[in-house]
Amino acid sequence: MTLIVKDANETGQEAPARLGPAHPGGIKRVSVGCGPNHIRRDWWNVDVRPFKGIDEVFDAIQPWPWSGIEYVFAEHFLEHLTLQGAIAFLTHAGQALKPGGKIRLSTPSLEFVVKTHFSFEGGDEARQVMQTMGMNRAFHGWGHQFLYSRPFLKKLLEDLKYDRVEFYPYRTSDDPVLHDLERHKSSQSFKMGFPGAWNVEATRGSDPPCLSAEHLAVYDVNYFRYVKSSAH
Repeated sequence: MTLIVKDANETGQEAPARLGPAHPGGIKRVSVGCGPNHIRRDWWNVDVRPFKGIDEVFDAIQPWPWSGIEYVFAEHFLEHLTLQGAIAFLTHAGQALKPGGKIRLSTPSLEFVVKTHFSFEGGDEARQVMQTMGMNRAFHGWGHQFLYSRPFLKKLLEDLKYDRVEFYPYRTSDDPVLHDLERHKSSQSFKMGFPGAWNVEATRGSDPPCLSAEHLAVYDVNYFRYVKSSAH
């Protein structure tokens, strides 16, 4: 059961201390990389930086100290990790989830970037010059490390042994807890058949998520060995 804390201005008294996921009666919904502007009252809000208002400074690519988590949510967070870091995050988050627990991710759509940032029609080289910079800005600007296509994101979650990988429109879910969560307005965009961001949910099965040596070898042969970077 999630603890919902009343604000001080609602009662005229100081709000009681929030209980985190480590407490038996604590909040079992974790919002990762929330920053100072996306604090959610019914969630345990964590970020790697000590922003005002968050519940805990926490590096989500390291092993999680909790178990029995019901929900994990991360909006415009995954793309700021290297692929190695994303795999670590999805592994540790999934291992912290209870069987049947869910993770929801919202991350920029690679297809949208390609379709909207560059025109292959010739005749306007000046425009293509600007588009080239725009596309690289989309890939590398704002601290982006890796952008995801829908097939890749689905395969990655399935390779990690998540069950029931499902994609949803912006702020839409079959689960009331995960409905109406996204706040990044850019995610509402929809052009040329692709959304500005993929919103995906996956469920932890009976086995804790992990990447097999066979699957890891595929990522290594096709990507890791060509891109040397830190874990973040």
